[in-house]
Amino acid sequence: MAGSLDLETKAVTSVALLGPDYRRFSFELLCKDGDEVKAGAAVMRDARRPEIRLVAPAAGRISRVGRGARRKLLALQIDVDESLGVVRYEPPADDEGPTLRGFMLETGAWSSLRTRPFGNVPHPDAEPAAILVTALDTAAFAPDPCPVVDAWFDEFRAAVSALEKISVAPVYLCHAPGHSLAIEESDSVRKVAFSGGDSAGLPGVHINALCPIGFAGGEVWHLGYQDVIALGHLLLRGTPWLQRVVSIAGNAVRNPRSLLVPPGAFIDELLVDELTDSPTRIIAGAPIYGRTPAPGQNFLAAGQRQITVQATSADASEAPPTTTGVLIPGDRLEQVAPPGIYPVPLMRALQLGDAERARELGALELVEEDVAPLSHACISNNDYGQLLRNVLDQLEAGR
Repeated sequence: MAGSLDLETKAVTSVALLGPDYRRFSFELLCKDGDEVKAGAAVMRDARRPEIRLVAPAAGRISRVGRGARRKLLALQIDVDESLGVVRYEPPADDEGPTLRGFMLETGAWSSLRTRPFGNVPHPDAEPAAILVTALDTAAFAPDPCPVVDAWFDEFRAAVSALEKISVAPVYLCHAPGHSLAIEESDSVRKVAFSGGDSAGLPGVHINALCPIGFAGGEVWHLGYQDVIALGHLLLRGTPWLQRVVSIAGNAVRNPRSLLVPPGAFIDELLVDELTDSPTRIIAGAPIYGRTPAPGQNFLAAGQRQITVQATSADASEAPPTTTGVLIPGDRLEQVAPPGIYPVPLMRALQLGDAERARELGALELVEEDVAPLSHACISNNDYGQLLRNVLDQLEAGR
């Protein structure tokens, strides 16, 4: 392990790539059930943009290709066998933008980038208005990024240098106030500190402050600090980074802590011998922003940094809450709304499916995690994340 970060390593026997993590992909499998693959080997690509590849998060045997309605890919599962080895890539001989983009596409690193609006993997030829690196995490129970970045700082710095060259757009390093990062600022790399509650670590907050999308039609890219480290590992060593720092926490976890685990790890295995004897609810992600894993998709999602497990009542109903549709304005909604957003007008527009009104109110800067606190604070029991996605799909289809 790099640096002096002392974390327990926890192995699993299964990992997976989850289809829902890659919106608008038309998945073309480059493998089949029973195939043996090396860690970092391409296993899928986007048929519409075949340059964009997804690689195996661990070495092993393809054990399941889970599909849902209309043959939609849900998960590609791998039974881990480290003896099969790791793919080695040739790091770029020069630092020209096209060369670096080609390397990111070849190694699967490109798939860690996400766009605003819409939250897609960007097109290989697209040009962003800005690239944001999220080097802080203010969600409850999340791992502290500071020691993680410091432990793999050479990799982090190498990746920032590459991101600086794949576009003429500025790269913003968004960090906590006490963690300035030992990277020199320039016209193309700028460091910005954020604070102010659980939402201060969200890319939507940073985009609103630094490069609002508005009506200009531009696109902003962002990626998390661990994906940056993974890119740097490829650049410096030619091999994928086969670890991620993930916290397990919540009132049903006996020993809350951060662990080193494989990307895409099977969550049930990570929680073996970790929970109290009470009935529990597992949340993939933070208490507010996370999700309950769907059947067959109980694996760490792309970029996921935590698992929250909460104790529940033994007689708690599994039925979802009844939606009342009632929206009552209040101070709480104002407190948890994303910066620059008028919550009640936006929530009404989302309830009505009024895409143009939602766009006028800033919906293009948002994805599901940005409005999750509104779902918790509103008595309507509406899932504003899903309502937002419905509106974003309308806006994207109209482009």
